[in-house]
Amino acid sequence: MERNEPYVKLLCEDDFRSLSKEDFIVINQNNRQSNKHSFYRLAFDFIKDSGIVGDYLEFGVHKARTFRMALSEARLQELNQMNFWAFDSFEGLPKSDSHNHVKWGPGALATSEQEFMAIIHSFGIFTERVKCVRGFYDETLTEMFSINFLNTNNKASMVTVDCDLYESAVPVFKFIEYIIQPGTVVYIDDYFVGHKGDINRGVSKAFNEFKEYSRYEFTEFLSVGWWGKSFIARG
Repeated sequence: MERNEPYVKLLCEDDFRSLSKEDFIVINQNNRQSNKHSFYRLAFDFIKDSGIVGDYLEFGVHKARTFRMALSEARLQELNQMNFWAFDSFEGLPKSDSHNHVKWGPGALATSEQEFMAIIHSFGIFTERVKCVRGFYDETLTEMFSINFLNTNNKASMVTVDCDLYESAVPVFKFIEYIIQPGTVVYIDDYFVGHKGDINRGVSKAFNEFKEYSRYEFTEFLSVGWWGKSFIARG
């Protein structure tokens, strides 16, 4: 068998000379999304194997990249009673006083509800079980909405928090306190994103504050790339 140091495929200078700017984006996104897909496969395997009965909720759905991963892995695990909740303003990010990231200004990362649902219908998995909740979280995730949700829907088997900003994450964590259960997987996509990885700022700060008042404790589960962390609720 031929030795091929260093045993992995690396791009050399000849490769780079032929790459366009779009190629760089595609390669980097392939790497990131592959990490996320591996996590979703493991998370849904855990949910099925552990008998965690509940819905999937995602806060910040954009172009339905991870949302489609959830649909596909739920289908693979035959979780046919699961509902899939897409919470988003569908107008992009709100104004933030805590972050000046050039890519996270007001209106950034906007995908309309119509565009999102077109992606879902084109994907074709569990389309009738996808439900959208439109609006900024501090306006939609009211106490009354939480009570009504809890009274008429399943608790959560998995929650994905991908809302980028501290201000957006605070009402999300307050809301999920009502609907998580022992075994719920909580994935925080932006745990190390922004603020040079300072977990006392941004979305991770909101999560740390949430842990102080939650009736649940959270066991570290899987890391996702360099940016994300997941936890399992217990209590």
